[in-house]
Amino acid sequence: MSEFEASILSPYLSGLSCREIARRLNRSPKAVDNAVQRIRRKVARNFSSSASSES
Repeated sequence: MSEFEASILSPYLSGLSCREIARRLNRSPKAVDNAVQRIRRKVARNFSSSASSES
């Protein structure tokens, strides 16, 4: 996970919107939304690979 993605994760999980996070980090809402999507893909990949190894 990149440093930017890590800086977004906690506020996002706390319930802040991409727009609110963008405002706090002085970034565009689209950049924050893109980072959230990358985080989701990484988490999904990790869950699917761990589920496969448990079978």
